Amino acid sequence: MTSLAALALAAAALLAGCKPTAAPVPAAPSETSTATHAEPTAHVSRTARLQAFLVQRYGKNARLSGEWHGSWTQDGETRPMDWQVCAEQPVVSGDSWQQLLAVCGALSEGAHIDPGTIDFFVLRPQGDGFEVASELTGERFGSGGQPGTASIIRAGSDFYGFRVEDGWFGQGFSLLSQSLILPGPNGLVASGSVRSHIDNDAQYECDTVDASTDPDTANDCRTRRFSIDFALRFDDSDRSARVWPLLIEETGNTCGGKRLRQQHRFTLDTKTWTYSFPESLRREGCE
Repeated sequence: MTSLAALALAAAALLAGCKPTAAPVPAAPSETSTATHAEPTAHVSRTARLQAFLVQRYGKNARLSGEWHGSWTQDGETRPMDWQVCAEQPVVSGDSWQQLLAVCGALSEGAHIDPGTIDFFVLRPQGDGFEVASELTGERFGSGGQPGTASIIRAGSDFYGFRVEDGWFGQGFSLLSQSLILPGPNGLVASGSVRSHIDNDAQYECDTVDASTDPDTANDCRTRRFSIDFALRFDDSDRSARVWPLLIEETGNTCGGKRLRQQHRFTLDTKTWTYSFPESLRREGCE
């Protein structure tokens, strides 16, 4: 009994001296771990990037939709302008993408002989904005202070550029042209210009001549009139080709009342990055 009592007292003393181990306190996260698990940067839309670029380049009034007032300095002369985005499109380029942008400027008080202007940009995403990959600015097009219209064209498998159509009207003639702006190895290049339409319809009112009473005058009127279209497109039969051949189909009524249909084919000169268009495709008359 004495031995059992002694053992019980020893066990109680041992239990009283043992304390439970405290649970480990979590370490405070380091700056590195905090940054690693931080929320990702908010996505910036393509529209927001474009708007930011326009404001940076053209001032706080610039916007994606509609016109804004500004100015244009050319040859040391500053003139008031009405600007607007006239073409924009994201395109795939290799393993990445780019943003094509054309900004048109119309003279607020342009005379008939005054052209407008167009700025062309190829932009690439950088951070939460765009940086300029290449640009061609201050190009003159059109008449009456108006620059014409711009559009985005696909000229190869992943080869994109701009087409501008502008015109001049006067003395009974309509002369419309189309120009190509393409990206070369050293930046955007004015690659060539041809007509898109010519006519002299406003010089002759043949419909008012009575052929039954004055056949000679009516016939002479018809043979003097001409109206010719020059439709431009790229031959994409080989979709994988880096640069597609350019086709221009010439159709309409030419001198002497003859019907015209002819196709022209061109390849891009990769040394000059231009097309060798003949003068016949830049003519003002029927031939």
